[in-house]
Amino acid sequence: MHIVSQDDNNNVRGTEIPGNVDCVLIGSNPNCHVYLPDIRIAENHLCMRKGDGDDWWLETLEIPENTPAEFTRVYVNAIEATEPVKIKHNDHLMIASFQLVVFTNDATENAPKSAIMEDVSKIRQHPLPAGSLVRQECNENLSLSSKMMDSITSFSFELSNCLDLASLIASTISGTISALNAHKVWIGIRRRGYGRLEFVEAKRSDGTSGSDPARLETFQYRCTERGQQICCPQMEEKRIGSVLCVPLVGEFGKLGMLYVENKPDAIPYSEQDLDCLAVIAIVVTKQLERVVHEQIKRQEAIEAGEWSFMRELQAKMDPTSVPQWDGLQLAVYCKPGLESAGNIYDVMRLPNGLAAFMCGHIKGSPTIAALAMAEVRASFRMAGLHADPPHVLLRALNWLLHDPQCPASLATSGIVMNPKTGAMQFATAGETGAVIIDQKGDLRKLTQESMPEVGEIRDFMFHSQAGRLHEGETIVLYTPGCISVTDSKGECLTESKLLDSIADSFGLPASTALDELLSELESFFKHGRQPDDITIMVLHRE
Repeated sequence: MHIVSQDDNNNVRGTEIPGNVDCVLIGSNPNCHVYLPDIRIAENHLCMRKGDGDDWWLETLEIPENTPAEFTRVYVNAIEATEPVKIKHNDHLMIASFQLVVFTNDATENAPKSAIMEDVSKIRQHPLPAGSLVRQECNENLSLSSKMMDSITSFSFELSNCLDLASLIASTISGTISALNAHKVWIGIRRRGYGRLEFVEAKRSDGTSGSDPARLETFQYRCTERGQQICCPQMEEKRIGSVLCVPLVGEFGKLGMLYVENKPDAIPYSEQDLDCLAVIAIVVTKQLERVVHEQIKRQEAIEAGEWSFMRELQAKMDPTSVPQWDGLQLAVYCKPGLESAGNIYDVMRLPNGLAAFMCGHIKGSPTIAALAMAEVRASFRMAGLHADPPHVLLRALNWLLHDPQCPASLATSGIVMNPKTGAMQFATAGETGAVIIDQKGDLRKLTQESMPEVGEIRDFMFHSQAGRLHEGETIVLYTPGCISVTDSKGECLTESKLLDSIADSFGLPASTALDELLSELESFFKHGRQPDDITIMVLHRE
């Protein structure tokens, strides 16, 4: 069997599967038979198992929950594969940004010549000087002099004290210059095993900053894409003597590369020098993985603390005692999101007996959003005391939230209503949900088209509209998180599907209508996954 994979950058790879393999693993783990580096692909995502005779069957393995891979779909010949699928010769598989072609018969002869030629062509685009030594991640039987061993030992101890990327890069450069008597060292690092190099730095032996290496694209392709270790004893560029370059290979892919050059009049680098740089790369990569892991843990702890504070603030701000009005019923459903927060709602009886309602979602970093949440709640209550119409509240909030240095915005619906007559004023901002269900189950939207979110545009003049909630009619307000909900299969709840379910609850009391809605969409709201906060507010006029 032969499998050819192509990513969205048109990088083509061919993988020959030995005849004695009965289970071909496909995933983002470098140990898989077919390695597909993508965060949307699980470490062991797919398996092709050999059946009776020459039959092969593709099946999805157990995917870890609460990961991007949980919602990645697999297609065989453009048809989604939700059950095990029989794989035939020349079948096409699609997963994330990868396309795979499977050749089950006479693999060597029938693998696409275009793919092979494209791979060969790309190698030819990145030639190396004559006499260059190229090897494929050979880290066994390395030969090091005692002086090299002493340098690497001291270097390893220094690296173990590096707690961040900046100090790690600085120590790597200085240690490599010392160990190999280099004129210049260049290092490029990325925190995942694919994509661009995120952190790049070069230094000369005199401490000055260096430029990018000559033929950088060639070395980067050969090291970070093909995993080659390279020694060029003689470069064609007159200002460079010889060059060494090795990849930084971590547990889950190639995390960068380390490049070394010396002066033209220096002794050319040898294979033993390449061995030394290979060992340095191993030490650097191990420390790099520890530093990145600790950074991620610290960042997760910070974010967890910020989200925890925001959740506590939300809990304190949720109304604990909701006012009651004759002939007007209210029911509310809230559920926290798994990945983000920011929903806020409030209800208030105004001094003149009117009812005020607000339901919205705040965007921004956790700390900024928490501050904005407090400002929104306080402004809503202050506007209520003055019996201000909704657009006055939105204009005041726009003045408070608009800050390019600390951006926060609010998508919201605001209503001020006379419970006795149903006469009301309403205003909306951003992508929010607000509809009225009449006595026949027909919907009319309250959202005002082309309205920006509060805080987006300085001095924007929001305005209110007038309307009426007739007897037997229901208003449903909902936040954007309701549309981001997915069921167990990863299918999103569309707004049209939500509105259809809302329409089915016409004429029912508020609490009954909400129960009916949640029951009809149980696969989403009860058994599904909610990335963002969900708030649904139901107002029914008897």
